[in-house]
Amino acid sequence: MPYILRTYSNGQQLSQTGAAPQPTGNFEEFSQAGWAPVAQALNLTVNSVYRLDDPMPGGISRKIRLVAVGAGQNAITYVREGVA
Repeated sequence: MPYILRTYSNGQQLSQTGAAPQPTGNFEEFSQAGWAPVAQALNLTVNSVYRLDDPMPGGISRKIRLVAVGAGQNAITYVREGVA
């Protein structure tokens, strides 16, 4: 079951991944790879807010703020800002 990245305003699906979020060591900050379509092609904006849907049963949709898009790694880094 994929994690789904969506716009925050209207919930439009942007991309999805089966890769689990990996903590970066900073409070509530995570990196997540394997996006399809690839993260670099999505015109994501750093410091903008998106929604990330967790695929697990009872999973939470989270409000996230994008920190970085990994060039050549097809990964994004984000900070969890609460429940969406």
